[in-house]
Amino acid sequence: MNLNFIKKPKKLTLKNLKKEQKTYKDKKQEILIICMILIIGITFFSGVSVGKAIYNSHIKNDTQIAKPVLEVEKGSEMIITEDNQKGEYTFIVKNYNQVEEISQVDLTYYIEILEKDLNESIQYQLYKDNELIELKENKTETMTFHKDIKEEQHYTLKVTYDDSKNTIEDIMQEIQIKVHSEQLKI
Repeated sequence: MNLNFIKKPKKLTLKNLKKEQKTYKDKKQEILIICMILIIGITFFSGVSVGKAIYNSHIKNDTQIAKPVLEVEKGSEMIITEDNQKGEYTFIVKNYNQVEEISQVDLTYYIEILEKDLNESIQYQLYKDNELIELKENKTETMTFHKDIKEEQHYTLKVTYDDSKNTIEDIMQEIQIKVHSEQLKI
């Protein structure tokens, strides 16, 4: 015996269509809720934590800056005239000061002789500890003072006026000596 059941086709009505849409939305929400629960459960049981932290820290630091010391002891001024055509100016460059503080960093320095349009009638020579120093464009080569070692260098500038090349009345100027220094990198 064969029994065949014949199903009646469903009638499509607006009411039936809305029920099917609600069930689809309900299923979608259920799947979303299940996924959220799974993600939260996996995160909670796997030892992963999510958080936000803000740290405030106050750092107080007390440091001292290495002190560079370079001083120039000047000699007395000299005046060159037609009667006094030669002169010597002595000065000392040292890496310590009057209270015996020694430079805590290595320093390089060079000496520059500044002049305003000196002509050939005035000539000068620079000596370091009675040794002639060669000047290039009125500058010496760089010299070095080492840190924590008390040093001083004695210099003499010899100036000579040659009156056969010019008259002293035409020359009214000053010669300046500058010592330029720079701290070496630590």
